[in-house]
Amino acid sequence: MSEPEQGGTLGRDAPGVTAEGEALPSDPRRIRYLGTPAPAAGSCARITDGLLWARLPLPIDLNHINVWLLERPSGFLAIDTGMAASVCKDAWEQIERDVFAHKPLEGVFVTHVHPDHLGLAAWLRERHRVPVWMSSRAQQTAQAVFSGNAFSSDEVEAFLRQHGVPDLAPWRALFRPERFVRMTSGLPHVERLVEDGARIDWGRAQWEAMGTDGHAEGHLCLYNKDAGHLISGDQILPTISSNVSIVMGQRDPNPLRSYLESLDRLRALPADTLVLPSHGLPFHGLRQRIEDLQAHHQRQLAKVDSACVEPRTAYELLPVLFKRELGGMHLLLALGEAIAHLEYLADAGRLDRRVENGVLRYARFC
Repeated sequence: MSEPEQGGTLGRDAPGVTAEGEALPSDPRRIRYLGTPAPAAGSCARITDGLLWARLPLPIDLNHINVWLLERPSGFLAIDTGMAASVCKDAWEQIERDVFAHKPLEGVFVTHVHPDHLGLAAWLRERHRVPVWMSSRAQQTAQAVFSGNAFSSDEVEAFLRQHGVPDLAPWRALFRPERFVRMTSGLPHVERLVEDGARIDWGRAQWEAMGTDGHAEGHLCLYNKDAGHLISGDQILPTISSNVSIVMGQRDPNPLRSYLESLDRLRALPADTLVLPSHGLPFHGLRQRIEDLQAHHQRQLAKVDSACVEPRTAYELLPVLFKRELGGMHLLLALGEAIAHLEYLADAGRLDRRVENGVLRYARFC
């Protein structure tokens, strides 16, 4: 989530990603999109031998997800699944008729636990009798949400009050676990836990799992050194910035630091790496895109630092960081991102945390 900024123009061959448009595109002189047109819903485009690109529509502001199909002689491994919505199921059924009828689906790999990535994992597993793979932390997060034990209503209200939310009524529904459950086909049984550094051999291709926290705990990218391909999940997107939030029940106290550290790690990959993102078009220009994302967060941190001359709550900083009117899930994501930036600065010793009457405010050290 980010605001439109000066200096970035969207290339003509980069289609829309969200209902609001592309809020943080890189200058088209800095990244180069792959010439392959985006496939229509339910169809596939071949990137290279052993790798197909499918696209599923999403019934949310984020209007699509890219699904990558790793191919070997016996069948396919699908990377991510879309949400439990009819438009996603319809697209999968078309892929089944056109692709899996000739070579079957043999497994599902989930990059992270968000519903557009996990949502149909259980449905695909049962439909095709195939294993599901994800990280242990992603599995633990999904289990907590599906069990209903992620957080109580009292904890939600205490969290919101702590960060300065004046009227709790519009927020309560946003934290209900059933919101997550409705967007998924159930909690999938996970046959294989994949952690940082694990090798996935699929045919002649070998992929390395890279733990890249920040956007989501347990987020995994996949890197094929021989081909120079990076399946980046939501960690690196070409025209929008991934939400980096502190939310209820998460383990990582400083997700923005985790995210920026993961970008540093990915920046060490070869400069000519082809990035295969979950949203938007495949592109070359990994290092340039990482530099643009890092610069965006540094600008956001500078805004927060300047605003905290006087003690501020996260809620009071929303109009500082986000110029448009916020509502619904965007409001929740914005609050989480404001807290993440405040906590990054506090952990770095640049802001002081002050609690008065149960409300947490941040201010520059005197």
